[in-house]
Order: sequence, then C-alpha cells, then structure tokens
Amino acid sequence: MMRTSDINNLETVDASLIDEFLTNAAWAIRSMHHSVLQATPGQAIFGRDMLFDIPYLFNWSEIGRRRQQLVD
Repeated sequence: MMRTSDINNLETVDASLIDEFLTNAAWAIRSMHHSVLQATPGQAIFGRDMLFDIPYLFNWSEIGRRRQQLVD
C-alpha cells in the first residue's frame, strides 16, 4: 500500500520524493487486475502475461456474459 503520510509530515518536500511517489502510483495503476477482463492492463494490451513468457488468451464471450451479469 502506498502512503503519503511520509510526504505530508515533512516540512520540505524533495522533488525525488514526489518522483518516487508518482512512479509508484503509475505502476500500481498499470498493474491493477481488471475485474471484468480478469486480466491486468499489460495482459490486455500485449496478450501476454507480464511475468511469465506465456500468451494470455481472452474468452470474449465469457467476458461479455460477466459484463451482462453486472448490468442485470
């Protein structure tokens, strides 16, 4: 979990702290598991698992069924 309390409690904020926080926030957003697709953004974009050298295949009919279930 990312915390901003370290930044909030400082009297002066170093630019490197902000850069590090933004880098961590961007990584967290890019690696979050998507609940409808059941995949990370990297898997959805590249069609490959980002940690292992295996293809990631989508079952679009199953994804459509899950989305419809959420709406109903």
